[in-house]
Amino acid sequence: MTRKYKTDTGLFISEGLLDLLDKIFPNKLPSYLVSEADIAQLIGQQQVITWIKDKQEDIRVENLDMENQVTIK
Repeated sequence: MTRKYKTDTGLFISEGLLDLLDKIFPNKLPSYLVSEADIAQLIGQQQVITWIKDKQEDIRVENLDMENQVTIK
């Protein structure tokens, strides 16, 4: 199922995108020894994914709040 949410900035976030990001950048530490720089990169990747998920939830809530409303310009 693909859900797309639109904001004033034209941002679209789909479930497929989040699934793909979770597969490419899993939220787990590697099973082998990595450098501090590698750990910092992994943390940064997860922060971006978390931001996207949080933004998706904000957009979902905003769309639900605006449901059944009419905007007159």
